[in-house]
Amino acid sequence: MASITISNIAIPNWQGNTQGVQLRVFTNGSFTASNGNVNPATFQSNPASLGTFFRTYTCSVSGSTLTVPTVTLDSTTDSIDNPSASYSAVLFDTNSGKPIQPFGTYTSFSLSPSPTSTTWGNIFAAGSDV
Repeated sequence: MASITISNIAIPNWQGNTQGVQLRVFTNGSFTASNGNVNPATFQSNPASLGTFFRTYTCSVSGSTLTVPTVTLDSTTDSIDNPSASYSAVLFDTNSGKPIQPFGTYTSFSLSPSPTSTTWGNIFAAGSDV
């Protein structure tokens, strides 16, 4: 199975927007997942030129804690046509229409088909390839 569920995460000491925050996930290269889902490339070399196709996840803020919801993405490393494809994630301000900051410790990350559930911490700890 090529769908990977990434559990929600609560980020303490958030000092940014209190509303209108989204996690936007972009693909750095077009790929067809092993389940047949087609994922077009959406990320250009310059973060200011992010493409228009992306997956969005509405985040919530309570007090000083930002919560990113559960995310489901296709695995990339078992792609039938581009196993080197990867994702990038950006926290985005829907009020201003501008990126807030990259999400994570790496500019991009890949997902293996196993395990089928993971955490953002595991993805970031593993480096750019999980």
